[in-house]
Amino acid sequence: MSMKSLSLPAGLGWLICGAGAAGIFATYWDESWHTDIGRDSFWTPAHLLLYGAMAVVGVSIAVWGLRVLLTLKSARRALAQLPVVAACLGGVAALAAAPIDNAWHEAFGRDAVEWSPPHMLVVFAATAIALGALAGIDPNARALRAAAGTLLLANAAAVVFEYETDVPQFTEVIYLPILLAVGLTAAGVLRRAVPLAAPVLTACLGYAVLRLAIGAILALLGRSTPDLPIAVLGLAAYDLPLRGRYGRPAAAAAATAALAWAASALGLASESTSAVGVVAAPVLVVAALILAASYRPARVAWPAALIVLAAAAGLTTGAGRAAAHDPGEGPKVSTIELAATSDGHGQIAMTATLAGGCNHTAPVSVVARRAGRTITAPLHSTGACTYAGSLAVTERGRWFTYVELDDNGRRAEAWLPVDAGVAGHRAQSRTLYRPAGSSPGHRSAEIAAGAPIYLAGFLILGVGILAARRLPRNEPTVRPQQ
Repeated sequence: MSMKSLSLPAGLGWLICGAGAAGIFATYWDESWHTDIGRDSFWTPAHLLLYGAMAVVGVSIAVWGLRVLLTLKSARRALAQLPVVAACLGGVAALAAAPIDNAWHEAFGRDAVEWSPPHMLVVFAATAIALGALAGIDPNARALRAAAGTLLLANAAAVVFEYETDVPQFTEVIYLPILLAVGLTAAGVLRRAVPLAAPVLTACLGYAVLRLAIGAILALLGRSTPDLPIAVLGLAAYDLPLRGRYGRPAAAAAATAALAWAASALGLASESTSAVGVVAAPVLVVAALILAASYRPARVAWPAALIVLAAAAGLTTGAGRAAAHDPGEGPKVSTIELAATSDGHGQIAMTATLAGGCNHTAPVSVVARRAGRTITAPLHSTGACTYAGSLAVTERGRWFTYVELDDNGRRAEAWLPVDAGVAGHRAQSRTLYRPAGSSPGHRSAEIAAGAPIYLAGFLILGVGILAARRLPRNEPTVRPQQ
């Protein structure tokens, strides 16, 4: 029996890659829908495309798994084929994530937080599928492996897509460390699995094309568009012919950090320049020390690198609590008309008008939240069921501006996204709701429910990584000169 008979058939492989790309687009579309329109129901076009793409991927993987089972005629032997097992586990987890997400929102409120356990289960599952597919493709199918490698990079980078869409839920200091962790891991897999002379560069270029297409389509739809993936292009340095075990990752880390820092400083990325710089600077120093040690071994290089890393960890730890701006949407109270005006220099004015009366409602505050930072100012009554307030924010980028009201002794809120660096006015009808998470024991219940979901996701992802690590290392053949 040849290993080719157990490989992922080319037709199914291309179907998985195509549906996977559609799923990536649907993810960005869904995020822009949340931002521009508000939290939504299941039956939105973005959701339908996302789950439709997942269904196509799931059926394709099921066909592959059945083919392997029929070929081996043994469930035990089929379970030893890690590529198809990783893909099947990822497919099951991705399909299970939809009802899990629905149950999560019913229990803890509707939210748009990417790192909520059900949402991250989808990311883990999709990445495991890409790893399994990549490991299961015939090594001679170079184009298909390159496409699967691009899909792997796209799914890995999706972990930080909230930062690239300018809706950071948590402190921006952790953006670059997470990007480096997932990006370098993906690059290492690509070097092993994709039989090309420059596999990481190929995946980066493919990912850039995909992201450009996503941005163009979202612009045509009139939705918010994400940043260009400038920092991710730095991973291509992993293909450089450098000495030592850590030469390539060090070069890729340095290039990625430098591009992320430069993009932020030039206004080409949404992340704060200071937040990126506090991580990028030590990364560049450590990378330089590692590269220097690989070419000219020095006793001081590695101790110096460890000292710099320790100092950077201290700076990161002291950057502030990683708090989400979106605690989740609870029961609807009423419909509210919101209007926000930005002067383009950080001054934001909010007005709110309640529909249907306000006999039991009183103004509390106007709040701006972004990436773990919260700025609060008083909210005043200015007329019949109308309230107004203003505040000044400290940094550019999209801030989520809330009006908080007291409704029969209980808090109620509504929000609009406002770009503090752009002068303009926006008005929209929104839902006034009771925020989730205010009841006793809510946070503990979230942790108890979310921990096993995260654990399952990590285990599935681990199977995918193990499948990829068992591949023979790809070293492009160098033809001797005649």
